[in-house]
Amino acid sequence: MRSGVQARPARDDVCRVKGMDWSKLRVWGDIARRNAAAFGDKPAFVSASGSVTFAEVNARVNRLNNALAGLGLARGDRVAILSRNRPEFFEVYGVAKSGLIAVPLNWRLAARELLHPLKDSRPRVIVAEPAFTPVIDALHSELASVGHFIVLGQAREGWSAYEGFLAGASTDEPRVEAGPDDALCLTYSSGTTGIPKGAIITHRGALNNCRAVIEDMLKLTPADIGLAVMPLFHVGGMWYDLFPSYASGGTTIMLSEFDPRALLAAIEERGVTHVHLVPTMIGALLDAPEVRKMHLESLRTLYYAGSSIPLGLLKRAIDVFGRCGFVQSFGSTEAGSVTALLPEDHVAAISDPAKEGLLLSCGRAFGGARVEIRDFSGAPAAQRSIGDIAVRSDRIMAGYWQNPAATAQTLVDGWLYTGDLGYVDSAGYLYIVDRKHDMIVTGGENVYPREVEDILYQDPNLAEVAVFAIPDPKWVEQVAAAVVLKPGRMATAEDIRQRAAHHLASYKCPKTIFFVDSLPKNATGKILKKELRRQYADLPKSEAGVNARSRNRAGGTRRPGGN
Repeated sequence: MRSGVQARPARDDVCRVKGMDWSKLRVWGDIARRNAAAFGDKPAFVSASGSVTFAEVNARVNRLNNALAGLGLARGDRVAILSRNRPEFFEVYGVAKSGLIAVPLNWRLAARELLHPLKDSRPRVIVAEPAFTPVIDALHSELASVGHFIVLGQAREGWSAYEGFLAGASTDEPRVEAGPDDALCLTYSSGTTGIPKGAIITHRGALNNCRAVIEDMLKLTPADIGLAVMPLFHVGGMWYDLFPSYASGGTTIMLSEFDPRALLAAIEERGVTHVHLVPTMIGALLDAPEVRKMHLESLRTLYYAGSSIPLGLLKRAIDVFGRCGFVQSFGSTEAGSVTALLPEDHVAAISDPAKEGLLLSCGRAFGGARVEIRDFSGAPAAQRSIGDIAVRSDRIMAGYWQNPAATAQTLVDGWLYTGDLGYVDSAGYLYIVDRKHDMIVTGGENVYPREVEDILYQDPNLAEVAVFAIPDPKWVEQVAAAVVLKPGRMATAEDIRQRAAHHLASYKCPKTIFFVDSLPKNATGKILKKELRRQYADLPKSEAGVNARSRNRAGGTRRPGGN
């Protein structure tokens, strides 16, 4: 494969989807109907179980809506799904056709963790993969709102079979139709800063997000083939993989889990043109021995998001996947997609050393979105000043489900406060400094963990790094770091601290370093700083000091605090 970045060639067919007149698309069901007519026998989804065409998808969505109506479900009722990636996931999102609300659930959560979104959303129906029915069964006595349990497999005690449920229903369009401002789904935030809240995503918001991603960011056409490996219960999988790929009329290859070899094989065998990955996935692909031997020329766009990416890792990816364009974006469950660092930005940054800093940004606002940096009084901040990132667009959430207090804190005069800190340069590029709740205040000085992490990631011995605060009797908070060594590499805490001291003020350097086998992450690969703070909050000072020196050059480890 060639190295170096190439600008994406101009494509005359960009977004020329048959019948793609966005002004005529009011609700999500309009896309399903349009695609069934325009692309009928073309595969919409391909998975381990086979493929399903656009016409079949629309018919099955209609069957599901009509079957649910037969159970007495009415506009505004909720239907939850607990499943890995598979075509039926899209069908459950399709209950929005008749004004029902889909509630995608995180299948990685334990039973007690699932209880909150289930009790908060109060679904009347739960659809689940066979592997997850025991989790729901364990909560059965606390799910008073649920009247029907449907399994994506053979019927079992207390569960009806999904295919049997659909079989007796009509393929006619549902009699009840949704409105543009009706909720399409409730998407529960990851909960890294508190109890997860259900963001209300409307039909209008989802359609506007699709249009922006298709036309202004990924430049999708019906000829494209997307690969969906990000979990579809999360907006990362929904906003960038499932919805835009389907809405563009392209085919989506679904993988139920991330496996580097399987993903590379899918790109080669299926001719995948665009894929969305988080940095940890990109690193795993680059470490796969096969990566430089496979024919991956079909890949036109590698979109990365979900967490900050070390500059060294990005450069490696550009070297290996240099034939494709790279896109980064900033967005959230509540805000939708906001900014994009486009392929031409990556080309400019790699071609001109003076512009390399662009790779640390997440691009500029696109698709009509607006971004402002607000100071701590709520007023617009000066250029390059760090402050709260506020967003305004036609694709932000309508609010939090049954939580007016949280909604009022997040949505202020039409602006959505993301909870992130950042700044904008003179050219309009947004730079994320950190999560507001992750900022460390030590001795009255603000420390942004991402700045420290960028330095520590330059250490060739470290695979992963997370910087966070732990209590300190003198400074209130001190800077701590949890690090994962690369296989076969060795380092000491003193080595790491000395590297940091060469580049950072002393108060920013980690005082305590924990060597761990892995970092806690959520389903999309984001490191859970809240979990690290909780895990090490009560660690005695003597224990912390021992741990900071415990990794010697022979690789020995001592892990206090039950880690």
